[in-house]
Amino acid sequence: MLIARHEPTLAQVQLDEEGNILYDDDGQPILSTGTANTTNVSELPQFADRLTVKNLDGTLVGGWFAEDFTLEEIKQLRAVQSRDYRPQDFNDAFEIPTLEEIIELVQETEATTGVQVGIYPETKHPTFSDEQGLSLEEPLIETLQVTGFTDPNRIFIQSFEFQNLIELQGMLDVVGLGDIPLVQLYGDTTEDASPDQGFSVPYDIRYNLEQGNDLAAIYGQDFLDAVENGLSEDTTYRDLDSAEFLQTISEKYAEGAGPWKNNILLRESLDEPVDGDGDGVAEITTQLTGEVTPFIEDAHAAGLQVHPYTHRNEERFLTLNADGTPQTPESEIEQLVTIGVDGFFTDFPATGVAVVDSITGEFVQSPQNPDLGDSLPNLSGSRGYEGMAFSPDRSTLYPLLEGTVTGDPENSLRIYEFDVASSSFEGLVGYYPTTNGNPIGDFTPINDSEFLVIERDGNQGEEAEFKKIFKINIDNIDENGFVEKTEVVDLLDIADPEDLNGDGNNTYDMPFVTIEDVVVVDEDTILVANDNNYPFSMGREGDIDNNEVVLIDLDEPLNLDSRLGGTAVTDETIVDDPEIIDLTSFEAEISASSNAGFTNVGGFFQAIDAEGTVIDPISGEEIAVGDEGYETAALANSVTELGDGEATTVELEGGFVYVPYLLADGSEFFTANAEANADGLDHVQSVADNTFGFEDLLGGGDRDFDDYVISFEVV
Repeated sequence: MLIARHEPTLAQVQLDEEGNILYDDDGQPILSTGTANTTNVSELPQFADRLTVKNLDGTLVGGWFAEDFTLEEIKQLRAVQSRDYRPQDFNDAFEIPTLEEIIELVQETEATTGVQVGIYPETKHPTFSDEQGLSLEEPLIETLQVTGFTDPNRIFIQSFEFQNLIELQGMLDVVGLGDIPLVQLYGDTTEDASPDQGFSVPYDIRYNLEQGNDLAAIYGQDFLDAVENGLSEDTTYRDLDSAEFLQTISEKYAEGAGPWKNNILLRESLDEPVDGDGDGVAEITTQLTGEVTPFIEDAHAAGLQVHPYTHRNEERFLTLNADGTPQTPESEIEQLVTIGVDGFFTDFPATGVAVVDSITGEFVQSPQNPDLGDSLPNLSGSRGYEGMAFSPDRSTLYPLLEGTVTGDPENSLRIYEFDVASSSFEGLVGYYPTTNGNPIGDFTPINDSEFLVIERDGNQGEEAEFKKIFKINIDNIDENGFVEKTEVVDLLDIADPEDLNGDGNNTYDMPFVTIEDVVVVDEDTILVANDNNYPFSMGREGDIDNNEVVLIDLDEPLNLDSRLGGTAVTDETIVDDPEIIDLTSFEAEISASSNAGFTNVGGFFQAIDAEGTVIDPISGEEIAVGDEGYETAALANSVTELGDGEATTVELEGGFVYVPYLLADGSEFFTANAEANADGLDHVQSVADNTFGFEDLLGGGDRDFDDYVISFEVV
């Protein structure tokens, strides 16, 4: 039988220096503290005689050992919480399951819920088990076969020892299950790893050396050759984690590696513990050094997955970040995922699931998302879409985030593709490679594949260090998903040989926090402007910044699409170039329909602002809503007038507002501004895109707004 347990012992007791069991004044054995006591066996008098001392991996251990019990006897035991700082509510509630029962539970769950669950068994202390005459590998394979649970996509088998995994691979091959993945666990590989500490030593290697066994026959010569300094009784896991060694075990038997999490994100001890969660108890005793070992990179290069252990929410297991801020349970997992782990062990699956969902979930969510609920944000606040470029034909939008999404590569900003016609996202184009996490200010097209991006740090004035414009190419993406990036302009060092701003210098700079606009004027010229964030931007000394707008001649011309470019800065740019889109006027198709007893006509009149102010064509004066003669002046500015079922195409002048109006039964004037209507009521509503419905009766009528409908569409 295989018991789903953590250790060979059902409970452990304390020993004296000579290996004898210690008893209290009542003659009861003194239980060990910590995680070894996971059953109530010490409370059951019928098993008092099973208490013994054994040599477990070179160390004398006192306790009740599972191999000394029958299955029927083990079923009399109940599980208890071994960590006294965790709730004890479920103590004595559950019996000890076998591996077969665990698999049956998984299969029942799938049958009733449709959810597929995997298993991740560990062969604990296999050398010790062999010494007891209870080899683990054969019953493990038999259990998988009996239950039919052999899908390699739902199983990992792990062990801290090397010999049993090599042997297990051979056994699995014989029965046709050789594709079940095996994971090599690693104890301490840090500089503190010591041959005197059990957590640092692979016991099977030490045991085989002590017994004088044939290492080449057990491990293979390739295994021995991959150990830089050779195997000895002092070999630790630190001697067995090189890139060459990981490649060897990958080729030999392993599909994964399971390191202690502290082997990857290195820590150093604190002089005094820190209270990170403000509960009055200082339990954080370490701080991250900022160093990340190459273990993940080396393992991935060898084709191995990496599954570190074990994440726990309690503060005693957390650390300070390198900057001195307390690590949270969520941030520890985020750190591991960010540096590339493929999975992780946790005692708190709800925390793990929440973090994974925030990283791999369908949505990008900031802390301010009103639908966040119990989910975790995966994007910092105020780091949403900051740039929105478009394709030259205007059929595709390219939104660019300002912050890195949790789980994405470091210093990466997502560029999405959005189809205008279908109003749908088409996926991720790639990542913009920002420098040191800098935000971006604007994103504008050059052609179908090249775009300009403003990238800037968060400083202003003399502290400003990074304000640049880059050209990116979304057709050139590297193996990590980053788009090609080329510097075009350093906005802190712009040549100004004519001293155009009169400051006495031959260079000009833009030391502002929020430089947020770049426009391509032509292939040789761009326009750049800052937002002064009034009144908070003070990049220039002495006063609140102006919104500075500058034209910059480029050192190298852009490959500008003929459908892009243009500005109102010079006449020749707008008027003389036939390839420039001319928005000084545009054509619109206007149509009307009437569903009323009146003979209604209507149209649009030209206004100079959103309030409906018009210019009297006779006097040239502005006439506002409420002024005498407004109706006459508004109708004099009509660009078209249509009855029921009529349509026309008109040319509309750019730079104006076009206001819908109705002459109900040919005489009563109604328009979008209620103050202009005789009854002071709203008589027009937007009923669809660019479509307006009127109510044609004074006093509001039936308020159905379908008596007269007029719409327009830009040609």
